[in-house]
Amino acid sequence: MRKNILITVFLFIIICFSVSCGKEPKNILNEITVSVGPEPQTIDPTINSAVDAMIYTTHLFENLTIKDENGNIIPGAAESWTSSNNNTIYIFNIRSNAKWCDGMDVTADDFVYAWKRIVDPKNGASYSILLDVIKNASDIMMENKDKDTLAVKALDDKTLYVELEYPVPYFPEMAAHTAYTPLREDIVSQDEDGWTLKTDTMVGNGAFQIVRWEHNSRLVVRKNTDYWNYKEIKPDIINFEFIDNDNTAMSAILNGEISFYHNAPINDRAKLIEDGVARVVPNVSLYFYEVNHKKAPFNDARVRKAISLAIDREYIVNNIMNAGEKPAAAIVPYNIKDVYGTNDFRYQKDGYFSVNSEDYQKNVEEARALLAEAGYPNGEGFPVFEFLTNPGFHVTIAESVQSMLKEALNIDMVIRQEEWAVLLQTRRDGNFDMARQGWIGGYNSPQAFLSLVKTGYVLNEGRYSNAEFDKALYDAAFSQSDLERSEYLHKAESIAMDDMAIIPIFYYSGTVMQSKNLNDVIYDIFGIYNFSKAYMSE
Repeated sequence: MRKNILITVFLFIIICFSVSCGKEPKNILNEITVSVGPEPQTIDPTINSAVDAMIYTTHLFENLTIKDENGNIIPGAAESWTSSNNNTIYIFNIRSNAKWCDGMDVTADDFVYAWKRIVDPKNGASYSILLDVIKNASDIMMENKDKDTLAVKALDDKTLYVELEYPVPYFPEMAAHTAYTPLREDIVSQDEDGWTLKTDTMVGNGAFQIVRWEHNSRLVVRKNTDYWNYKEIKPDIINFEFIDNDNTAMSAILNGEISFYHNAPINDRAKLIEDGVARVVPNVSLYFYEVNHKKAPFNDARVRKAISLAIDREYIVNNIMNAGEKPAAAIVPYNIKDVYGTNDFRYQKDGYFSVNSEDYQKNVEEARALLAEAGYPNGEGFPVFEFLTNPGFHVTIAESVQSMLKEALNIDMVIRQEEWAVLLQTRRDGNFDMARQGWIGGYNSPQAFLSLVKTGYVLNEGRYSNAEFDKALYDAAFSQSDLERSEYLHKAESIAMDDMAIIPIFYYSGTVMQSKNLNDVIYDIFGIYNFSKAYMSE
C-alpha cells in the first residue's frame, strides 16, 4: 500500500512539473489572459519605439534599475550603484545571481553591447536619443565618432562603469527605460533581424520568457525560473492576445475572454467606468499633432499658430475623450518634476494660450488674423491638406478638428488612415502634412518631452529646428543648480511654443478595461503596464 502511494505521489509531481515547464502549459492556476493592443512591429529593445511593445520588453528583460508598484526606482539587475564627480560617473554592481533565461550569467558586457548597438546610427533606433546623456553618444549618433567610443565599459564581469556628458542626477531613472535593456551579443549578432521571432533565440533576463508566438493571434510567456526574483512573480503564464480594436476588446472583456485591455471605447467609457469594467489610471503623456516644417504652408509659424488656436481642446476632452484628460496648451504635461514650490513643471504656467471654451471665439479671431497675415485671408488660397492618423478614436478627434478648421478658418483638411505599423514608417519618412502623434516621456524630467523638438532628434518627425531652443536645452544640461536648470527648460518650452513647433491637443489620462477578478496590475504613469504581480481571484 505504501509503495502504491509513493508511486502515485511521484507521478503527480511529474505531471505538475510537465505542466509548469512544458512549451504549451494548460489550465495552470496562475494564468492570466490580457491584451495591450495589436501584434507589435518588433520587440527588439533596440529597434522598438511603441509603448505596447515596451510592455512585452519589460516582462522579458530586466534593466539595471526597475520601478516598484509606486513608481519608485529600485534595484533590478544591478543590486546597487554609486555616483561621483557631480553625478557624471556612475558605477553599477550587477547581481551575482542575475541570469539569462538559458541559465547564463548577466554580465556588464551585456549592457555595454546593447548600449553601443542602440546608439549605432545604422540601426536607426528611435529611442537612441535617451542615451545621449552618455559621453560621446551624440557624436556617435551623428556619425562623428565610432560606437566603441561610447563611455561605458565593464570593469569586470559584474561591474559597469558609465561616464556622462553632464551631471544627470536622475540617470538611475533613465536606466530603467527599455532603451537601456541588456542584450546577449552571442544571440543577437547571429540574426539581428529575426532573433526575437524564434523562441530558442529570444533570450531575455526578465521575469518571463516566450514559449509561443502565434502571429496575428497571441504571444504566450511563462515565468522564467532562472530569474533571480522569480519567487515573487505571481503569474505562471501570461497570454497576450493581439487585439487592434477597442470595441472588439470590450466584447472580449465582457465575455470573459480576456481580463485586461489598455484602452476603452470612447463612446462607452462612462458606462464602463460606472459598471466597474473600466477605470481611469495615472498617465503622464502628451497627445499632439505633428506638423511638417519642411512643407509649405506649414513652414510658416503664423499658419501653425492659426491652426492651433482654431482647435477647441476643451470640447475634445469633454465631448470625445471624456475620461479625465486635460486640454494642453504646452509641451510638458502636469506631474513632471520641477523645483518651483511644487514638483510640477506646470506650476509656473499652465499654458501659452487659453484652452477654455469661453475664450475659444477670441482664439478664432486671433487665428483668422494670423492666417490673413500669412497670405490666406478667410482661407483663400490655402491648399487642401492631408491629416494622417491610425484608426480608432483618433479619427473621431480628427473629424472634429476638421470641422473646426473649416468653420473657423475656411480651410479644408482631408483625413487619411493607415494601420499603426505603416503610420509609424510614414511619419518617420516625413511623408505627411500633419499627423497625429503621442508621447510618453519614459522618465520624469521635462527634457523627456522637450527633446521631441530638438534639432536632429529621431522622433522630431516634423523636422522643427531652432538654434535658440537647442541652446536653451544645452544650457539646462550644464547648469550648476536645479533652479538654473529649470529656468533654461522653461525658456526652451517658451521658444518652442512661440514657434508652435508642435500642436499640443491634450494630456492623456489612462482608461483601461479590466476584469473585476484581475488584481494587482501595476499602472506605470507612462503606460507601460506590468503584470508580474497580477493574479485572478474567484
